[in-house]
Amino acid sequence: MMTQTRVRWDAIRASLPIVTGYLPIAFAFGMAGVVNGLPPSLLLGMSAFIFAGASQFVLLAAIHSGTSWLLVLGLCALMDARHLLYGAVLLPKLPDGLRRHLVVTAFTLTDEVFATALVRMSAVEKEQRNLWMGWLGLSSYLSWLVGTALGAFAGVGLSQRVPLLAQAMPFALPALFIVLVHKSFNRASQLPIVISALVASFCYLQGMTALALLAGAVCGCGAVLIRSKYHGAVV
Repeated sequence: MMTQTRVRWDAIRASLPIVTGYLPIAFAFGMAGVVNGLPPSLLLGMSAFIFAGASQFVLLAAIHSGTSWLLVLGLCALMDARHLLYGAVLLPKLPDGLRRHLVVTAFTLTDEVFATALVRMSAVEKEQRNLWMGWLGLSSYLSWLVGTALGAFAGVGLSQRVPLLAQAMPFALPALFIVLVHKSFNRASQLPIVISALVASFCYLQGMTALALLAGAVCGCGAVLIRSKYHGAVV
């Protein structure tokens, strides 16, 4: 049985690809916020309490354009509802534990944390998975805060010195997620991934960008749950 220290370090190592992707995109968020006239403290607060990249950029655009807060809240809720499905997929794989472990896992459960957990968590003993998930999420969360702070305090100057860097940073997160999905693409997961991609692409091509995320997540997670029901639970 792995010791708790070894579990923590294994989770931190598993989070390194996420950290690599989060630092530049959070940097871009912090930089964009300062350019739009927001104080660094507000940007850090958004990253600390929201921790949802797409929703935070939507909030920046809403503040800049004066969009109704009710509309923004509804859009963000629709975009982030997919995390409920992530929880439904992961919960059967986690041991019964203290509620505070689940709270940490739920708060830090992003797309990339979810994808990494699907790929890596099967190698962790089930009784250790709450600890592993907590440190995976915590490492990712801290990197998002650090990236936001760097962007808020140093982003404008750096983007002026290296304009190409500022243009490339927003693609870091999509590129990271593509890599993580590719690593999980095997015989057991290929059908849910293909279904999710097709549904999301169809919605996107119809101009329903926010719905594309939710619909793709619903259909992909639904396919996973149906497969698990008829072919046995995956642990």
